[in-house]
Parts: sequence; C-alpha cells; structure tokens
Amino acid sequence: MRLTGGRPRPVTACLLIAAGGVELGLFPLARPSLLSVQGLSGASALLLAAALLGCAVRLWTRPATGTSSGAAAVFLGLLSYPLANLGGFLLGMILALLGGALAYAWRPGGDATTPQPTQGAVAGPRVRT
Repeated sequence: MRLTGGRPRPVTACLLIAAGGVELGLFPLARPSLLSVQGLSGASALLLAAALLGCAVRLWTRPATGTSSGAAAVFLGLLSYPLANLGGFLLGMILALLGGALAYAWRPGGDATTPQPTQGAVAGPRVRT
C-alpha cells in the first residue's frame, strides 16, 4: 500500500503538525461542559488546534504549499504558548514547531540520493591530447 499515492509528500511534517493540533485541542475537549469555565484559553486552544489541523490537511492535499503551510504552523505553534495553556503543556507547541520547520524546509522533487543526469554532460573524464 502506497501512503502517498505516488506523489511525493511531506508525510512526517503533516503527521507532526496534525499531532500538535490534536494535542492542543485534546484538553479543552476532554470536558466540554467546562469549556465556558476555561474562558479565552480554552477557546483559543480550540481555534489554534483547528488551524493546525487545517495546515496539515492543506499540506497533505497541496504539497507545493509547504513553505506557506510550514510558516503558518510555526507561527501558530509560537502563538499557542501564551494563548493555550503554555502551548498544550509545551508538547503541542513543540510538535507544531517541528512539523512546521520540516514542512518549511521540504521541497517537492525526486529522490535526492539518485543523481540526475544533466543535459549535454559527457559520461567519462575528459582527456587532453
């Protein structure tokens, strides 16, 4: 079974961003009846979690948007520190930062380990006569 459907995708970055979003939204949704008591922190944690999950879905469906999705995930991860219970007890923030950094650095293309032939290159060493 091919996980990526034949196209190269930043799978690790998507999983880390989604895990950060799930972790940020997990504690406010553990007891929805107490969401009104949690106030701004609970509401902002849910909004940040939804935005991080949106970044992960966008990165999975449109891998070419890795730069903007990664930058948004890093920004949301940093924003979660003051707004959402220290970034989901630091775990959600760290997952979002790592996933966003991986997504920002990811470039679509072929496998980096296989050398690509250049057009017009000679296959052997040049010998001067």
